[in-house]
Amino acid sequence: MGSVLFVTRSIRRYNRGMNPTETNPLLIAPMPRGTIAPWGWRDMLAAIAVAAFGVLGLNLIVVGVMRLTGIKLTDNGSVLAIFAIVQDLIVVGTAWLFSIARHRVGWSALGVRRYPVALGCALSVALLIAAYLVRIVYVAVALALGVKLQTQDVLNRLDTNGAAFLLTFLAVAIVAPIAEEIFFRGFLYGGLRGRIGVIGAVIVSALFFTILHFTLDQFIPIFVLGVFLAGLYETTGSLWPGIFLHAANNGISLILLAVLRAAGFPLQAP
Repeated sequence: MGSVLFVTRSIRRYNRGMNPTETNPLLIAPMPRGTIAPWGWRDMLAAIAVAAFGVLGLNLIVVGVMRLTGIKLTDNGSVLAIFAIVQDLIVVGTAWLFSIARHRVGWSALGVRRYPVALGCALSVALLIAAYLVRIVYVAVALALGVKLQTQDVLNRLDTNGAAFLLTFLAVAIVAPIAEEIFFRGFLYGGLRGRIGVIGAVIVSALFFTILHFTLDQFIPIFVLGVFLAGLYETTGSLWPGIFLHAANNGISLILLAVLRAAGFPLQAP
């Protein structure tokens, strides 16, 4: 109990700026299990709504530009990569607005803090392997049942050739993991955890994470990945191991996609 009070008081002193040189305990340890994030239901629902309207508005802008110019921008892989980056910035911006800006807390409250490196790295690698095993089993079962699985439509339109691959890699394997971990694990899971419990928060945050990807074919593997990422955050108290896992997952998938395309392997069902 005494340690909980110490951490709580230290956080308050840090956020009020009483001693800027003081080390913030949240940078080196997760919040105690009973701690409730300062952002509540209204903040989370508002953030989801603002992010959704922001992404919708971005789509409307793209549609408007296409109608005015007659150029189908959605067929341009580089434009799609830039679109994805802007979309991720909107998502991070809403998380920042309804947590850090509104409640005057630091990034550490969203999980951007130090972590036990050995444990974090070991769990990241183990869960990455587990996530791919789940995906392999899922695909094998689907094929055995005669179910045709397709890659996400947006993946089929991303540019994986030449210099454009670097922009695609930046969007998919770097920006997206950082943005999605901050929003779904740091903000959403962090806000739900103290209100509906760890299990409930894991499930709900994983569901929203899965819905974001707009695909039924890969619903189960993506949901499982969301569960793994939330569990990793809960265990290590930091977003960084999850960001590394997420980045590795996306990066490996993107590289495999580029290799299969270069080999002429058909990726779209007729």
